Amino acid sequence: MLITQDKINEAISTIIEHGGRGILNCVQCGACSAICPGVRAGFPLLCRNLIRHLLNGQLEEIIEDSSSWACQACCRCTEVCPQGVRPQEVVFAFRRYQANQLAFSTSSVTSQMNLFETGHAVYVDPKEARRMVGLPEKTPTSAFDERAKQEIQTLINNSPMGQLGLF
Repeated sequence: MLITQDKINEAISTIIEHGGRGILNCVQCGACSAICPGVRAGFPLLCRNLIRHLLNGQLEEIIEDSSSWACQACCRCTEVCPQGVRPQEVVFAFRRYQANQLAFSTSSVTSQMNLFETGHAVYVDPKEARRMVGLPEKTPTSAFDERAKQEIQTLINNSPMGQLGLF
């Protein structure tokens, strides 16, 4: 299938519009993918590969892939990116695009429920591990900040995801 420049421009504009402003800075060096836990776990469309597909205008080909929902928002990709792409923001922009299209895998429902309930798509209670290494049990995240959780819930409830009736 021939990819037109209009299709590529539309894909890039959509992702920029949804928060992935650094996408045009990507030089496909792979630093983000080398450190991404999701890529290491075998999710094919995270970091560099997702950005490559987006830059090639392949939204339709990847719209239903659940890889983006596996992103744990650890921001390691953003920390190591030499070009300031902020790959995690591109991944989340693609998630927003998927949500607006109501196109997400049923395998992502658990992560969406976790996001709604705790503020994290992937959540494991860290209290014991933190206690073992001498850190305070409560992490400075939305998991322990009721106001932050309520804000996340408000955002979800007022988005296309909220229309699905999952929450």
